[in-house]
Amino acid sequence: MIAMAALCLMTMAAAAQTRIVAHRGYWDCAGSAQNSITSLKLADKIGCYGSEFDIHLTKDNVIVIHHDQNVGKIDIQTSNFKALKKAKLKNGEKIPTLEEYLDAGKDLNCKLVLEIKKQYSQSHEDSLVRETVDMVKAKGLENRMVWISFSGKACELLHQLLPNANIQYLAGDWDPQTIKAKGLSGIDYQNTVLALHPEWIKECHDLGLVVNVWTVNDLNDIDAFIKAGVDFITTNKPVEALKLAK
Repeated sequence: MIAMAALCLMTMAAAAQTRIVAHRGYWDCAGSAQNSITSLKLADKIGCYGSEFDIHLTKDNVIVIHHDQNVGKIDIQTSNFKALKKAKLKNGEKIPTLEEYLDAGKDLNCKLVLEIKKQYSQSHEDSLVRETVDMVKAKGLENRMVWISFSGKACELLHQLLPNANIQYLAGDWDPQTIKAKGLSGIDYQNTVLALHPEWIKECHDLGLVVNVWTVNDLNDIDAFIKAGVDFITTNKPVEALKLAK
């Protein structure tokens, strides 16, 4: 649990209602699994603002939804997509491609919070960013996306390709002034980072930036961040968080 004393130092200024993002979708329930299409649909069904998911690029340039760089013993980035076809998520679904995931999300209301995972090489990462942007544009989903990444270079390239996109940096090592100077939309920082830098919430808002915080699962911490005025909370407990955010 975050030190509550640190959270008490955070700004209590009036802010828009905190909105909830389901971390890897709503998966902590029967029949679902992290980063599955079911978890996306369930996050939308329960009324989340967004459903977060992670992408990697295979050796033969297929973009897949998965958090870890490995699926069992298969390394996604150094393997062809064929090697992943028989792999199953815990609910029996196959690992979705980005195209399948976007198609499933077209008719939903929630935002698609897409995390560009760091890749082994800069060229592979750049290809992942460019191919993802091209696919999102082709499907007409630019306005449904929120883009996040631990890679500063990925965020900068996203901003070049999509100057008006909602792009949030994850790593926690850039202050609000740096985020603003790079043309990004805001921060999406770990709860411990914002506990150390509670002043960043107000600084971001003063600069017109948004504040997301991850991954907050303790209900007392969720409540404290809501009271501190963050714009978004990413959580594995979306049902409980939605109740607190009302």
